Amino acid sequence: MTPSSAGPLDAEVAVVGVGSMGSMALWQLARRGISALGIEQFRVGHELGAGVGEARQFRANYLEDAVRDVMPHAEPEYRALEAASGLRLLTMTGGLTIGRESAAGIRQFVERIRANGDEPVFLSRPQMAERFPQHTLAVDDVAIWDEATGLIRPELSVAAALRAAHAAGARVIEGCAVTAIEPRAGHVILRAGEQRWRVGRVIVTAGPWIWRLVSRAAAAGDLGRLLLTWFPARDAEQFRIGRFPTFTRYVDDVTIYGMPSLWQGTSRVGFAGPRSRFEDPDQLDRLHVPALELARIEALVAQLMPGLVPRVVRTGTHLDSYTSDGQPLVGATDGDGRVVVGAAFNGRGFKMAPVIGRILAELALDGGTPLGISAWRPDRFGT
Repeated sequence: MTPSSAGPLDAEVAVVGVGSMGSMALWQLARRGISALGIEQFRVGHELGAGVGEARQFRANYLEDAVRDVMPHAEPEYRALEAASGLRLLTMTGGLTIGRESAAGIRQFVERIRANGDEPVFLSRPQMAERFPQHTLAVDDVAIWDEATGLIRPELSVAAALRAAHAAGARVIEGCAVTAIEPRAGHVILRAGEQRWRVGRVIVTAGPWIWRLVSRAAAAGDLGRLLLTWFPARDAEQFRIGRFPTFTRYVDDVTIYGMPSLWQGTSRVGFAGPRSRFEDPDQLDRLHVPALELARIEALVAQLMPGLVPRVVRTGTHLDSYTSDGQPLVGATDGDGRVVVGAAFNGRGFKMAPVIGRILAELALDGGTPLGISAWRPDRFGT
């Protein structure tokens, strides 16, 4: 449809980018009875962005100050989406955090648990050997058990949100790249080549493509490569869900993480943290995986996880968006709040995805949210 600049709206709210956060925002809008239109430049469910990898870690006890007000709502929102879609998305497996007691990540995790009024559950070396022999501990390693941890199925979650959104009346246009967002008095014009839509408000959840639509001056950030790696298990039974929990491990200068087996008896183990950076999504080479990175993760698996064959048998190369302070961009970018952005979740947003969708819907419809997200303001970096 190509409406004129006057006349009826094509939708009360449009969502530009229908991936990890956009699918959730579309569902949250539609469940409130809002006329919602999603516009996706690729096909729905594409593998170019960050909502990939078959499993993502869910940590309900994620005690960073900026997400403390948000995470308690994440599991209930996932359960609501499961009920709406009929799909199983979140499985609680428990989780391990491993590293030297002196490691910054371990100290910080312990401090945050205690700041929340709880005590960390340390597992002894005999307990680890009995319950989780998949891990080899160094002499000075400690292991912390967190019952409120699990895994999310990201691709399935996006599909579930879109299924529920469609059932509630939302529409999606695929293969259409929005090239301009123009706030006007009382509405917003979206352009994609010769096509044009007139909507009341717009939520921009374009992931790594966000800065093609939102100026870096208004919402500073950049792009990074997300490398996923899978290793075969010597005994698949040892790495199944229910036997092998998710884990985060601090090793010297890197952080690694892992998931139970979801693909042909393999476990996904990979790096977390700083990554190669880009100015534009087109700069990413998806065909060639850096040999040094593969060698490093294979060496760590050989050293720390004897139950895995230390040879990568599958990789995935994707993009994610980042900010310099490690916090996402969530909020309005124009004066009257008609353009709301949700992006740059720094590789860790999927655990919050359905509640972020709710927040974005509240910002677009109500002009605010009762949840504490002031640390995520897009304009916090200045101009």
